[in-house]
Amino acid sequence: MNSDPPYGELASWHDINIPSPDVEHDDPDDPRRFDLRDTPAEIAELDKSIADLEERLASLRLKRERLQGDRALISRLPPEILSRIFELGVEAEDSIELLPTINLVSRHWRNVALECPVLWTYIILDSDWGWRVPAFLRKLRAYLLRSQASKLFVDIDFGYVESFLDAQTIMSDLKPHLSRCYFFSMSTPNWTLMRVAQEHALELGPNLEDLYLRIDASESESGDPFSILSQPCPRLTHVMLEHTPLECIHVAMPVLRELSLLRDQHCHSSSRIAYPFKELMSLITVVPLKGFRLRSAVFNLDSTEDVFRADPIPYELPELKTLSFDIVDSSSVALFLEATFLPTLSMLSVNSGEDLHWLSHISLSPRRFPCLRLLDLRNFNFGGAGLAPFVRALHHLPQLTGLGLTSPSTGIVGSRLFEMLAAGPDTMGEWLLPRLEALCMQNCADISGHELLRVVGSRRGTAAGQVANIAYLKLSQCYLLDPEALERLKDLVDTVRIL
Repeated sequence: MNSDPPYGELASWHDINIPSPDVEHDDPDDPRRFDLRDTPAEIAELDKSIADLEERLASLRLKRERLQGDRALISRLPPEILSRIFELGVEAEDSIELLPTINLVSRHWRNVALECPVLWTYIILDSDWGWRVPAFLRKLRAYLLRSQASKLFVDIDFGYVESFLDAQTIMSDLKPHLSRCYFFSMSTPNWTLMRVAQEHALELGPNLEDLYLRIDASESESGDPFSILSQPCPRLTHVMLEHTPLECIHVAMPVLRELSLLRDQHCHSSSRIAYPFKELMSLITVVPLKGFRLRSAVFNLDSTEDVFRADPIPYELPELKTLSFDIVDSSSVALFLEATFLPTLSMLSVNSGEDLHWLSHISLSPRRFPCLRLLDLRNFNFGGAGLAPFVRALHHLPQLTGLGLTSPSTGIVGSRLFEMLAAGPDTMGEWLLPRLEALCMQNCADISGHELLRVVGSRRGTAAGQVANIAYLKLSQCYLLDPEALERLKDLVDTVRIL
């Protein structure tokens, strides 16, 4: 199996909820668990003796733990190693609250933490600090002082700040230090507070590597947009804009690698944010972009667009490897693919509804996508006549090595596609996707495993060079899997992941 393609990324749409099993909890107020009669004196005396013994036992255990702690090997670690362990712990995802815990363990640990500036570089205003601005300001000033000259991680959500004056105070305290900020995330409910951020962020840029900007959806199109950044960002590699127009990042970003344009990151909405197509192309064609993601968006066109010319010259994105369209209409997907030349694109993910005419364009222009290996589809419909154009398109894409299918619009994938993948040249004229190595399914209600067994079995033992073996399977939220079929798949396939 080719280890280069990231097969684990197929069928991994993170906004699909995974139901958790119901957990029964004991009800402490259940009357069946009470005896309302008076406790006999003998039992009361025994209960008291038990309580005294438990208290004594707890005291002895605490004393033992203290003695063990005094001779623990971690107490003998040099401060340099201990501080590095602290750094790795605080840097880990969802471990922001680890630092207060470290400070409470012992005086020695607190002294080590105070001498490690990197631990104090994570400045986050979120729901945990909502409407407790005075306490946050004390924390902010302490962190800015203790972080010394280290690079800063700044994540501010002004949705939890009621006062305009408080927002100004926060940004005023941050202003002298933003030149050393490497991660900057700003979420605001309106353009007024975004302007406050912009006025105090004049030093932001020289060390900036990641940028996230969000404005409330109800306000995103009501004001005149402006650039939050005031100077070039020579190290900026990742940008995510949510409800935010492109005008907010009108500065030089010579090493931009990842760009995400989103209407709603964590929830579904029928609304779409519109991006001028020409403006977008002028941005992404001058940077070494490797990944582009568009969600809940459409493209605006004006009459001067090159796509209206009789023989338009395609926009070349020479380094783009991953491309994702999530809740984007098929016409916008087709427009982007028709207007671009993507010589290094290896993975394409699309959620555009049941209309797959954009896929026909790819299959009829394979030379413009010579490196495409992974195709990831969501919200498709292979029922009725819908399967025919899809299969015809796959015949023109024999280079594909991985196929991901997620949440079919009808709830089921059906058996016909798997029958065609299992059928050889005698039936189909040639193998469908002869280089296919990976099949990944997510939230497909009818997948039992038997249809996959037919595909895997039919491709094993064929003449060398005719067709590749299926070597990677991932099944996520497919709840009708037959355990027996699953065990047979594990025997036949190198990697089988069940999520």
